Amino acid sequence: MTTLIERARKWGEERDQQWLQKGIEKGIERGIEQQRHLLHRQVTRRFGTHAAERLLPLLDQHSEPESIAAIADAVIECETAEEFLRRVRDV
Repeated sequence: MTTLIERARKWGEERDQQWLQKGIEKGIERGIEQQRHLLHRQVTRRFGTHAAERLLPLLDQHSEPESIAAIADAVIECETAEEFLRRVRDV
C-alpha cells in the first residue's frame, strides 16, 4: 500500500516529465518557426518579394527539419524563382 507521500512524489515526477516534454515540443516548434523565417528572408533576398510570398503557404506544409533543410539547399541550388518553387512543391 502506497502512502500519501509516495503518491504525491510520483504525481510530482509525472507532472515534471509532462512539463519537460511540453518544453521540448515548444522548443522544437520555435526552432522550426525560426528556420521558416530565415528561409523567407533568404528567398526574398535571392528571388524577390513575390517569390517569398508564394513560398509562405508552401512552408506551412513542412514541419520536419529534413524538409526545411532540403528547401534551404534549394535556395542555393536553384537559378530562378520558378525552379525554386517547383523544387519546394516536390519536397
